[in-house]
Amino acid sequence: MLKKVLFLLLLVFTLSLFISCDGGFPFISEMWEKNSHSGGGGGSHTITVKAEPAAKYYSDITPLPDPALTYTFNPDPLPSGISFTGSLRRDPGEDIGTYVIRQGTLELSGRNADKYTIKFITSVFSIIY
Repeated sequence: MLKKVLFLLLLVFTLSLFISCDGGFPFISEMWEKNSHSGGGGGSHTITVKAEPAAKYYSDITPLPDPALTYTFNPDPLPSGISFTGSLRRDPGEDIGTYVIRQGTLELSGRNADKYTIKFITSVFSIIY
């Protein structure tokens, strides 16, 4: 008897997965979508952002302005309706040496931006003589 009940439950669950592809059972459709697009749960997609190295020359008279801090990202292009806002920043300092370029205020905005997270890869800003 228990085997029959378990078999029926398995059969119903399997059929519901097929039906859910057409939107038959919303809670199963939602679970299906999360698992099929995000690698197994959570519902969050990752966008990898990598800061590009940058440099400027040292000046003992007056500090020169920093060049624009740039980045690359993957996937490129971004998903529809998603964009970046904000900017990168580097650790403070004007002496000759290297400084870490960080995420700063860079974030995602737009429709469904809350379903994405940024994986940020730092880089180096150099002040050279």
